[in-house]
Amino acid sequence: MKNTVSLKLNKDFKRLYYKGKSVSGGYVVVYTMKNRLGINRLGLTAGKVVGNAVSRNRVKRLMRESYRLMEDRLETGFDIVIVSRSRAPLQSCDKIMKDTEFAMKKLGLFKTI
Repeated sequence: MKNTVSLKLNKDFKRLYYKGKSVSGGYVVVYTMKNRLGINRLGLTAGKVVGNAVSRNRVKRLMRESYRLMEDRLETGFDIVIVSRSRAPLQSCDKIMKDTEFAMKKLGLFKTI
């Protein structure tokens, strides 16, 4: 991911949860908020409700891949957190990608031509 760095600090996640805009889909919830940087910052979470460590890591890989495939079409300067929902581990990469893309379109994160 060339224009994106990872969100790692708990305070950044909490700031997005409480002050950011969010859209929930069937398999993921996307939180976003503008930052003052020229790059996007991405955070991925999968709680214990998703399943064991293997399931959580698989879902995070799928969410990261779906973000990577649409990264070139996204505006820059945003903090984005993608949270998996409990039914996400049973889904294919295509379904999670469509759900993530739907949420990001609703939030207005795609570039306008």
